[in-house]
Amino acid sequence: MTRKHKEGTFQEFKKFTLDVVKGKRQVDPNEPKIWVESADPADPAVREIQFQSLEAGVKLLSAKNRALLRLIAERHPKSVSELAILAGRAEQNVMRTLHKLSAVGLVRLDKGEGRAYQPVVAGRRVHFEIDLLA
Repeated sequence: MTRKHKEGTFQEFKKFTLDVVKGKRQVDPNEPKIWVESADPADPAVREIQFQSLEAGVKLLSAKNRALLRLIAERHPKSVSELAILAGRAEQNVMRTLHKLSAVGLVRLDKGEGRAYQPVVAGRRVHFEIDLLA
């Protein structure tokens, strides 16, 4: 099974892209098309990030959802309830959004205290490669 994402920093992604453009490197058709920069470089478990379509990715990465990801990364809420309060959103709506973000691999829902789930950002940056002529 081929991986659908490649892990690395933005600088590694930039070097890879420039090498391809300059003809120093050929792109293998089996190489991943999505690059992921982990939110925590010490965490080796970067999940595959995959969207059903570019449109679905754009919709999921709305300004409101990116603000939610920032809140998780900066404030480290211990539960979905705490995150909902910080975001000023209904807990049910936050949970629905977190499930969508988790399904594509951008968020992990770790077991917290009691029955709570602690949201954790899994990826810091996502870079897409789009073949405009395909």
